Amino acid sequence: MTTITVARADVTPEEVIGTLRAGLGPRYHVLPGMRAASPFAAPRPDQPDAIVVGTGSDRLWRAQVTIDRRGAHTHIQVSNAPGLPLVWLIDMLSITRKVRRVLLAAPGLAGPAAGHEAGSAGK
Repeated sequence: MTTITVARADVTPEEVIGTLRAGLGPRYHVLPGMRAASPFAAPRPDQPDAIVVGTGSDRLWRAQVTIDRRGAHTHIQVSNAPGLPLVWLIDMLSITRKVRRVLLAAPGLAGPAAGHEAGSAGK
């Protein structure tokens, strides 16, 4: 899992969703208020701060984005969705990496601590 720290406590799900849609393009599905379920299952409804990014049927190739506000900062966590080991590895090297890059490059999420990463597996 990668955590991107933004030096603002007011980052909204809509802001992250818009950034992902603009940066990833039409091939990727950005599903707000959803959480990746077990492997090969459709994403399930969740809190507004949970976002699934997928391709195809959104059941096999996907990443999970979670927004967490703490104090004066917002932490955006990007992780692989649950899956079989080979699918998890492919997700880590492709879709999860692309999601992370888009969020790190987003000027709308810029601030003094923007772009700080922790636990960046799959760099």
